[in-house]
Amino acid sequence: MKNHFIGLVLVFFSVQVAAINHSQHMDQNAKPTAFEQVTADGITFSNFQARASIGRVPNSGAYGEIRSTSIDRLIKVNSSATSVVELHEHINDNGVMRMREAKAGFAINPSAPMVMKPGGYHIMLIGLQAPLEAGTTIDLTLEFESGKTFDLTVPVVPIKTMHH
Repeated sequence: MKNHFIGLVLVFFSVQVAAINHSQHMDQNAKPTAFEQVTADGITFSNFQARASIGRVPNSGAYGEIRSTSIDRLIKVNSSATSVVELHEHINDNGVMRMREAKAGFAINPSAPMVMKPGGYHIMLIGLQAPLEAGTTIDLTLEFESGKTFDLTVPVVPIKTMHH
């Protein structure tokens, strides 16, 4: 009887481990929601994504590309996912790379896209309301110096699948 009980316990745990491994394998292979390119009023938004949260860190970043048919400047971004959103850049400060707020915003020039990526220009999400989980989305409202405003739904992706 004792051997049957131990055998049943081992079978139960084997099934549980297999189910957990299958679940983790499925999560790792789940395709995150892709950003649908948006073009409106002479501006095209592509490859937008937000980085999933790391542990309890209350900040994250969002990235993407903006093309415009005219000169403009991205001056402000808002999101219901966070209490503060800032436009950031990385600078070389005597050989040390530092991140800082780009208070003047990001210039948008028709001759080249404004590319936001890790380690460069990006949208900094500060004071997240809740952790950002891969496979979900967040809203971003982008405001331009020209007065144009755009609402985007941006997928949250794991760090390892971020496009650079």
